[in-house]
Amino acid sequence: MDKGMLAALKTAARDVLDCRPWVSGHGAYLLHQVSGRGSIDEAGAHDDAAMRAAACWLAAAQDSQNDGGFSGRYKLARGWSSSYPETTGYIIPTLLKLADLWDEPEWHDRAARAIDFLLGLQLPDGAFPGGEVLENRTRPSPFNSAQILHGLTHWARSTGDTGAQTAAARCAAWLMSVQDEDGAFRRHFYLDVAATYAAHLSCWLAEYGEAFGDSAALASAERHLDWVLAQQDRATGWFDLAGFTDDQHSGRTAYTHTIAYTVAGVLTSSLILKREDGIAAARQASEGIMRRLELSRWLPGVLDWRWREVEHPQCLTGNAQMALIWFALTRHEGDWRFANAGFKALDLVKHAQLRDNVNPGLAGGIGGSDPVWGSYIPKALPNWAAKYFIDALIEKRALLQAAGTPP
Repeated sequence: MDKGMLAALKTAARDVLDCRPWVSGHGAYLLHQVSGRGSIDEAGAHDDAAMRAAACWLAAAQDSQNDGGFSGRYKLARGWSSSYPETTGYIIPTLLKLADLWDEPEWHDRAARAIDFLLGLQLPDGAFPGGEVLENRTRPSPFNSAQILHGLTHWARSTGDTGAQTAAARCAAWLMSVQDEDGAFRRHFYLDVAATYAAHLSCWLAEYGEAFGDSAALASAERHLDWVLAQQDRATGWFDLAGFTDDQHSGRTAYTHTIAYTVAGVLTSSLILKREDGIAAARQASEGIMRRLELSRWLPGVLDWRWREVEHPQCLTGNAQMALIWFALTRHEGDWRFANAGFKALDLVKHAQLRDNVNPGLAGGIGGSDPVWGSYIPKALPNWAAKYFIDALIEKRALLQAAGTPP
């Protein structure tokens, strides 16, 4: 046996041990990762069951903690991680949607618990800390703060909670205070380098500004939108600086997760601000990603600036996020090519979901990657994957109902 094959076998053995196949439910989950799983068409017929399973997984993620927050992820190597303020913030609108859709107060109550958790973490200057609570409670993060702003805005509008509205105002003011003159966000950002996926920061400033009549927040969002649009490659629709790292920035690659953050942020801001140039930019990027999905019948987890595959395993969060974007474009433009792409992307996520498992950390959850040992959140199920999956299934249902087609 040559050294390369021996090294590969050792790596595979280590990966298997990291996933602890002896823990309850892990063996069945790992078998699901390597099995044929049946046809995607068969999996695509069960939207309601898939949504319910993902929601129950989110409930388990919150119940695994004693502070009201949602565990950031279930790790095959270690179990539930600590509460993650950023994603707890943007899970709140999802919980409110579930409460309305199913007429079940439990989900509203869970949102209330999450709000109490977040209000206890807000820093004196109005910011919120980045990372999970066991990692950090003091260092502010603009991106994470904006995702919490999104949750506070929805909660305040839904309930009239003045405490949440005051917290949202303080958060928005802090975000505007750390914005640079050119519209970008660099201070307190990762490596102090601006990234275009911060469009998914400024869009929540736009949402807050529209909800509460804050013209300064709307102006801030517009300045950032201008900065992001200046980074777009007009030939392909790619947004530079959409990745997490310097290597991704220099190589002009990114996970579909951060690509979708960028495109969704541009589209959301542009719809609020009535910017046709931004809508056109989001459409161009979305068409490039749609073409990759149609050609590959799969959505590779990492793409380059020409929308070519860089890494084959899917980033399942990115699939669900892109489905939401394609559905939004369908609503805005009436172009059902986009909806069709969204349906396919969601079928790929459903195909990877294991709805039934004795372990509540695995039953109904969505892996970071498909297969789960891909490079995006490897060997773990992040809460934001389930959140976006539920959002996309809800929007698919609403889109079909609006078109007069039973979901």
